[in-house]
Amino acid sequence: MTGAGGQSSAKLMQAALAALLMGLLLVPALSSAQTLERIQRTSTFTVGFIPDQAPFSIKAADGRAEGYSIGLCRKVADSVKAALGLTSLDVKYIATPMEPGFGMVAGGEVDILCGAVTATLKRRARVSFSLPVYSGGIGVLLRRDAHPSLVNVLEGDARRASPRMGTTMNRGLVNHIYAVHAGTTSEQWVRKKVYTLGIISRIVTVDTHEKGVDLVARKKADAYFADRIILENYAARSQGHEDLMVLDRYFSHEPIALVTARGDEDFRLLVDTTLSDLYHSGAISDIYTRYFGKPDEMTDLLFEIYARP
Repeated sequence: MTGAGGQSSAKLMQAALAALLMGLLLVPALSSAQTLERIQRTSTFTVGFIPDQAPFSIKAADGRAEGYSIGLCRKVADSVKAALGLTSLDVKYIATPMEPGFGMVAGGEVDILCGAVTATLKRRARVSFSLPVYSGGIGVLLRRDAHPSLVNVLEGDARRASPRMGTTMNRGLVNHIYAVHAGTTSEQWVRKKVYTLGIISRIVTVDTHEKGVDLVARKKADAYFADRIILENYAARSQGHEDLMVLDRYFSHEPIALVTARGDEDFRLLVDTTLSDLYHSGAISDIYTRYFGKPDEMTDLLFEIYARP
């Protein structure tokens, strides 16, 4: 039986939890004014971008923001200007790492965040996401002289070596150093795999993709896991790239999207309408081709699926 003191404590706990929940629900609404209202007032559209995620977003040698996602955000800027009836719109670009970028979006410091950002449920507790703009996934970069057992396992060929796949997999993966970009879905995936397989290996984190690729190039890490298309880009332009390779395998399939403020449905609707118009009209093809090459039949189909009527 619960006494009066216990009942009182339970009621206080319930009240505290209710107050905490209410506070969490109010944070997005209080953190910033509605995006379109802020842009109308300032005639400024502020784009946050992640500078090391080529070909999605990169800070070019001349300091300009460039990339596939940047091109899409510029189309959003055009839509904003037209929707608000502005005679002029100042578009500003702010380079930021991904995690701080989420806070900048939530706080109203930037209106949209562009890059290769996977839309996850956990991240949706802080920010919102547009319709998908690309279907990405985790890949792995290795040196061409990587140990064959490691290459076989990562390519998915463990069963070819032995019917005891679990044993073969562990043998191929143990005693290696795996590099990951901190705060990414790649880090979460690698840590989960190492834990569930009981692998004795070391995981090192980096704060830029360039550093992760460099660790593998200098034999300071055996493999670097990140979005596969980003790995291909870095491997191709990295000094000594002839010693590096990106496996064909995808370890996950992830929707990449533009990041907007949580709870701001008017601005998100404008962003999604802009993207849908690009997908329906086929105008997305020019932007896509510039950074990835001409879209194939599957990519065209995905754009049809992404678009809203």
